[in-house]
Amino acid sequence: MDPSENPQIIQIAPEDTPQLIASLSGWRDQLTDTVEQMPAEAFQRLVLRLLEKDGVHDIDVDNTNDRIEGMGIFGGGGFLSFRVSFRCIRGGARISSAEVEDFRRGVMVGRADKGLLITTGKFTQEAELKAAAERAPEILLIDGEGLNDKLKTLGLGVRTEQVLVERVIIDGEWFAEV
Repeated sequence: MDPSENPQIIQIAPEDTPQLIASLSGWRDQLTDTVEQMPAEAFQRLVLRLLEKDGVHDIDVDNTNDRIEGMGIFGGGGFLSFRVSFRCIRGGARISSAEVEDFRRGVMVGRADKGLLITTGKFTQEAELKAAAERAPEILLIDGEGLNDKLKTLGLGVRTEQVLVERVIIDGEWFAEV
């Protein structure tokens, strides 16, 4: 049964409101912490599941603890498919332009059509500029926030619930006219 067909109403005490607001807005940090604390083997399985659910198949992978690299085929169900090289780096460090350039060289050596560089952290502004440079092959950057959004969209370890908040407003003018 679809939960939206039979919504469950839970009343929240006013003193619990700050905790509710924190749970609604703090999911990204909680998800990032969860992913970063996973054992290396589980992290690799998560990355592979993410790529497969997003349409990458025939994946060959090589990993070293907090870094996973590999190649796969994106698409294949229609007219187009292309080889994609990926690198996924776990940890809070900011990814530099040198890392992006090193990855681009690896993508070219592997003869991939596109590159996908994923991190649980962030990219420096220089790294973003380096990736956006109009040079082949195209490099797509996914930072921790984008990774969280993708996990949420694909429903990998994340589910969503609709939360309806009722705001009660006292109409003083109405009472004045009674």
